[in-house]
Amino acid sequence: MVCLLVIPGEVGIPELRFEIVDHDADSVVFDAPVAVGDELRLRHTHSVHRRPVVEVFSVSRSWELAMEEMRFDRMGANLPSGPETIGGVRTTFLAEGDGYRVLHHGRVLGTVELMVGSATVDHVLTAPGGQRVRLLDVAPSGTRVELRIGPAPGSVTAG
Repeated sequence: MVCLLVIPGEVGIPELRFEIVDHDADSVVFDAPVAVGDELRLRHTHSVHRRPVVEVFSVSRSWELAMEEMRFDRMGANLPSGPETIGGVRTTFLAEGDGYRVLHHGRVLGTVELMVGSATVDHVLTAPGGQRVRLLDVAPSGTRVELRIGPAPGSVTAG
């Protein structure tokens, strides 16, 4: 029996891209190159409490988005108030001087679906390398979008 370990970036492995897909238009509205371990940050305003929330994702070894951490300055609806077990992973809940951090320890999500907010519930994503994209600049308010990792078009695939 032979076991083959596939690592993105090696010969024959596709170049990876982070993509924002507009489901209404059925098109990729933003993409950027990524590699395993790269982090992406999504900053938005909580829809009920109107307070900033930052979610940090990473590119997993399985070429999917993984949840690393969430940061917020006040407790609120749909925000954790302590450690939780989600998908078999126990979060670490930290109260810090300026708010709260919830560490998700690389819990693989696959993709992330969300609804583009309004000007008051804005979403700004920072891709690796510091490239920033405001979701309202690529899709209208109320649009369903998906954040995902995929091979770059025309890149070499294994096999």
